[in-house]
Amino acid sequence: MGKFKKKIGLLGFSADPPHYGHLDIARLLLKRRRVDEVWIVPCGKHPFGKPMAPTSHRRRMAKFLESRRIKVSDVEIKRFGISYTIDTIIILRKKFPDYQFFWVLGSDIVKLGTYKKWRDWKKLASLANFLAVDRSGFRINKLPDGFTFVKGKISDISSTKIRERLRRGLAIDNLVPPKVKEYIQKHKLYK
Repeated sequence: MGKFKKKIGLLGFSADPPHYGHLDIARLLLKRRRVDEVWIVPCGKHPFGKPMAPTSHRRRMAKFLESRRIKVSDVEIKRFGISYTIDTIIILRKKFPDYQFFWVLGSDIVKLGTYKKWRDWKKLASLANFLAVDRSGFRINKLPDGFTFVKGKISDISSTKIRERLRRGLAIDNLVPPKVKEYIQKHKLYK
């Protein structure tokens, strides 16, 4: 592993709500031994102005996904202003200089080139490597430098679909962990 004590996969998302698909990704990375731990990074203020549930709720729900090697980092929630990936990486590298960080994204983001819209994405690519997780329908023939493809079956669950099901009064039992479902019901989220 060289000079790094740990390899950390950073799974950044709005966590609105977190679901089994997010756990699938974290478990896949650990199973394939791409990283030693996965840190879930709920977004503070979305850079594209995406409306989200309050950060306190999203952070708490993300905590229900934690296990021995899956942790929640509130680095973006604690920071004021818009959550840019480049800032997150800089902060974490300063705080944990002995760790190697990998930003986790779906093959859809790579295939569509969405990552190129991220603030200072070229600088970001010089500070962290990317792990592109296989998303159905988004096969990648050639990866950009600094990207590693992680093959494996993950579910196609989306937070958007879960919120829509909740608005329509439909069940979400097979989409989110029981504690996330209980929390959503208790706090009457996504109505």
